[in-house]
Amino acid sequence: MKNPIQTVPIRWRRVLRLALPIWCAAIFTLAPSHSWSQHEHQSDQSTAPNVGTAAIAFDLKSLDGKPVGLANFRGKPLIMNFFASWCDPCRDEMPLLNELASKGAKDGYSVLGIAVEDTRAGITEFSKEAKLVFPIALDLNSTVKRAYRIFGPPATFFIDGQGVIREVVLGPITAERAREGLKKAGVVQ
Repeated sequence: MKNPIQTVPIRWRRVLRLALPIWCAAIFTLAPSHSWSQHEHQSDQSTAPNVGTAAIAFDLKSLDGKPVGLANFRGKPLIMNFFASWCDPCRDEMPLLNELASKGAKDGYSVLGIAVEDTRAGITEFSKEAKLVFPIALDLNSTVKRAYRIFGPPATFFIDGQGVIREVVLGPITAERAREGLKKAGVVQ
């Protein structure tokens, strides 16, 4: 039988794993903004991308080595999800994102996963394991993550066909929040 004291660190790790990204996002949102990226895709915006502002353009490579960027999705709504293979809440939301991606072609929107804080090998293995049906962009140096001012995964942005952010979900996404985000991005269901 385990000593109850041995289970305390595990519980705290679980609490921190779920609460810390949300807490950090709240602090970051309230903190004064300043430039984080010295990458060529640095935005001229002085604040984090918010609802009603233009999504920040980027150019990354997909898991299969092809170029992928925000411009690839111009003209129709986009669900853009930041995730990592080691992130338990990310793993939990992948079946929902797969379902959304499967309906996207019929309903006129796309889904893009952006892998952050991870390795190519980890994402490749996770992609196969989760049978992901949407494209995955690799943000291996966290350039896009910093541009979008998120501290860690998961985070989901709903972007309309004109490239304007219509909803942001920091933390795990639910089916209800996905429906709301799609509606705000102009998807009629």
